[in-house]
Amino acid sequence: MAEMNILDKSGDIRLQFDKVNEAEVEAARERFNEYKSRGWMAYKVDSQGKQAEVIYDFDPSAERIILQPQMIGG
Repeated sequence: MAEMNILDKSGDIRLQFDKVNEAEVEAARERFNEYKSRGWMAYKVDSQGKQAEVIYDFDPSAERIILQPQMIGG
């Protein structure tokens, strides 16, 4: 199972999907693309949660993906 975390002002939404189930992967891809189209940032996190990498396209092989709105400030 893989996990996609969506972090927003209301908290953390956790979506799990089976990486071998095409329907679940496609549903996760659509959700990912929905947030990316709004300008959100996406990160692929390693299995230990210690190394993150910015991603621009959905990676169905990722163990965990985190989505969050871009930070604005100065």
